[in-house]
Amino acid sequence: MAGIHVDIPDIRSIRTELRLSQAELATYLGISVRSIQSCEEGWRLPGPAVLKSLLLLLIIHRHHAGLKDMTCWSQKKCPAAMREKCLVHRSGQGYLCWFLTGNQCELPTSRNWSEKLTRCQRCKVFQRLLQPKSHSVT
Repeated sequence: MAGIHVDIPDIRSIRTELRLSQAELATYLGISVRSIQSCEEGWRLPGPAVLKSLLLLLIIHRHHAGLKDMTCWSQKKCPAAMREKCLVHRSGQGYLCWFLTGNQCELPTSRNWSEKLTRCQRCKVFQRLLQPKSHSVT
C-alpha cells in the first residue's frame, strides 16, 4: 500500500488541543496522571488501548458533526461482496475503520494493533480523519 504517511500527534499535543488537564485526560482514559506525565516527557509510549482512545477522542473533537456521514467503504470504493464481510460496514461506523478489527479493506488482516496502525497511517480515510478541524471530512 503506497502513499502518504500521516504522523500521529503526541499525547501532549492531543491533550492541549482537547483543552484538558493531565488529570482530566487521565480520568477519561482510565489511567494515572503519572502515566500521562511519563508519556508526555517521552519516558514511555502509550499502550495500544490508550493510543486508540486518544485518537478516538481527537477525531471526535475535530469532526464530530461530520462523522455520521463518513463511510470508509464509499471513499475506498469497496465492492459489495467485501462490504458484506466487513465488520465496519455491518456496524455502520465508517469512521471507525482504523479502530475496529475485522475490516476487510486490507487483506490479510493485521496481526496486531501496531501493524494495523502502520497500514492506517498510509490510508486516505485515516489521514482525512486526523486533519485539523479546518479541513472537511467528507
